[in-house]
Amino acid sequence: MKKYIYIILVPLILLSCDYTPIYSSKNDYDFSIEKINFDGDSEINNLIKKRLMKFQNNQNEKKFIIAATTSYKKMSQSKNLSGKTTNYLIIIEIIFKIRKENEEKTIIDKEEFLIKNFSDKFEENKLEKTKKESLVNSMVNKFILQLSQI
Repeated sequence: MKKYIYIILVPLILLSCDYTPIYSSKNDYDFSIEKINFDGDSEINNLIKKRLMKFQNNQNEKKFIIAATTSYKKMSQSKNLSGKTTNYLIIIEIIFKIRKENEEKTIIDKEEFLIKNFSDKFEENKLEKTKKESLVNSMVNKFILQLSQI
C-alpha cells in the first residue's frame, strides 16, 4: 500500500512545483541596445555580439549605443632550460564605451589566465578556446549588470 502512495504522491509533488532555471531566457532588464560597434579581435567580438543580441530589439525607455574595443594577447610566461615555452599568459581586455543620450561612460574589464604549452597543439587550442569563451561570458555578464544599474 505504501508503494502505491509513493508512486502517486511523489510525481504529484514534483510536478506541482514551479521550477524555472536560474539562467532562463527571460529578459528582465529594463534597457535596450540601439547599436553596437566592434573593434579589435574578431573572435571575442563575435562572442560578445552573440550575448548582446537579445537586448537589441527591446522597446524600453533606456536605450544605449555601445562601442566595444577588444584585445587578445598571448605571451610567453615561462621557459624551460632549453628555451622552449612552458606556460603562456593570455590577456583579454574589453573596453566598453556606453552612450546614453548626451552621457558617455567607459567600462574597462581585463582578465588574464595561464595556460600550459601542450605537445598536442589541438588540445592546447581547444582548452584556450573554452577558457576564452568562459572569460568573455563572465565579462559580458558583469557588463550587463552594470548597464542595468545605469
